[in-house]
Amino acid sequence: MIVLSLFLILGITYLISPEYIENKVMDLFLPTVNIENKYKNKIVVENPEVYELMQIACSLTETFQKDQNLIDKRTEYYYDFENYFSSFKDHQLIIKLNEYLKSNPYGPTQHAIRLLSLNYEINNENKLNSNELLNISPVLIKLFKSKAFLIPENINLIEDFANKSNFKNFYNKHKNYYNKLIFNYNKLCDFQNMKNWLEDKFSNEYQSYRIIFSPLTGGFHNTMSFKSNDESMEQTFMFVSAPYENIDNISAKDFEIKSSIMSRVVFTEIDHNYVNPLTDKYIGELEKAMTDYKLWNSQKGYQSKYSTFNEYMTWGVFNLYAIDTYSKENIDTILKIQTDFMNDKRKFNRFREFSDELVKLYKANSKPKIEVLYNPIFKWIEQKSILNNENKAYAR
Repeated sequence: MIVLSLFLILGITYLISPEYIENKVMDLFLPTVNIENKYKNKIVVENPEVYELMQIACSLTETFQKDQNLIDKRTEYYYDFENYFSSFKDHQLIIKLNEYLKSNPYGPTQHAIRLLSLNYEINNENKLNSNELLNISPVLIKLFKSKAFLIPENINLIEDFANKSNFKNFYNKHKNYYNKLIFNYNKLCDFQNMKNWLEDKFSNEYQSYRIIFSPLTGGFHNTMSFKSNDESMEQTFMFVSAPYENIDNISAKDFEIKSSIMSRVVFTEIDHNYVNPLTDKYIGELEKAMTDYKLWNSQKGYQSKYSTFNEYMTWGVFNLYAIDTYSKENIDTILKIQTDFMNDKRKFNRFREFSDELVKLYKANSKPKIEVLYNPIFKWIEQKSILNNENKAYAR
């Protein structure tokens, strides 16, 4: 009887929010991680070698070359990459990658490549060896085998590309550049302050942050989090673009503004690991309030109420963090930059109103934990939805 009731609840919830249930089913087969000591209770910025190898391979595909959100062509590093690797664009690895990427470059293939690349090291003979970071269920591999390009299934092809292109030579020549970007990231972003603030405002915490970047990455960022084998710790992975290259000799005011922009890039990935689990507790309230997600965004990447609201909330929470973090002299400029970008460029076309309301609620409630704001913001969203429906009816 209990099992039947559980399936009934799951079935009803699936009809209301299929994405939520699909995510929960996937959670059953999530990998666990072996968290090395160098990552425990630390925040580490890095450009892992095999990760860069796979970003280089993806960047040679026709799919990546056509999408500026996937690849950043504005740097000297890009020209070095192009000059060094362009003659390998017809390698079988690149052709196969493009076949997987072309239908959905933001889908499972890209997520699998980013995560699984962390599971390997490459030696001086261009051979990939597992570092045993991830413990992956065979069920998960089977589920994704036909949907995504998986590194374990294509090791020989990857090694052949690395060997023929002499990837190691390119990576080693740019190590100082990667290290400079890591230094800039740590200078621009107060990661410890972000972590402290988030753990003060939410009830969950993570013992390890890994911030992973490639200089080739455009605006497509994502995050994942996994428990350790014994479930005593949890590690988050933030896959982001590179920081500003040149930050020396700029004024304190300009530095703070640049810092806020760069911090937002990472913060809005980190805080998905706090916002999404909180939203999971309010699925019914979200479904009732946001009657049509298309009212709230006019882009293709967020085609559900759940993903739309979480994106609004992660960026909205950054604005709350900004209020608590940056100077009075710059805060209006900082909020305007982030809000204009989200509202006008990313096409979350009610974010300006949403942010204003969230900030008002935050201040009116003496800057509480974020969960305190959920019901009031859902009520505000519901009112906006009702008003929109009334306007549609009046127009008819």
